[in-house]
Amino acid sequence: MKALSLRQLSLYWLPPLALTAGILIFSGDLGSSANTQKLVQWLLTWFPGLGEYQFPAGQGYLRKAGHMLAYGSLYLLWFRAMFWRFSTRRGAAVLWSLAFCLLVALADEGHQSFFSSRTGSLSDVALDFGAALLAALAFSLKRI
Repeated sequence: MKALSLRQLSLYWLPPLALTAGILIFSGDLGSSANTQKLVQWLLTWFPGLGEYQFPAGQGYLRKAGHMLAYGSLYLLWFRAMFWRFSTRRGAAVLWSLAFCLLVALADEGHQSFFSSRTGSLSDVALDFGAALLAALAFSLKRI
């Protein structure tokens, strides 16, 4: 087993742990549509063809895209940490990384179900895990 230095902790383990914490923090009321609406509307103004009446649908799409970006990034960060840990076992790193992403997605949606401003959904767990799988596949294809 590799000894863990402070440098390795900050390089390999802190980034996925920080993103995991951020996802779980925003899975509460802080990440609700009501609290992110102004930011999303501002982002949607970057697309000049969208009218005011298209903002609700655009907000939904942008939030789903945010989920995909977050969980794709989460996979890559966990994979980087796991691959460093299991340097000779790439398959183990992939499986551990996907397992952590699935656990975070379940915790994220479970946490949301405790807030009246949010809804926990198994379809969102599938979307989140699908984004992690897509990142795993894309990264694997790049490495072939």
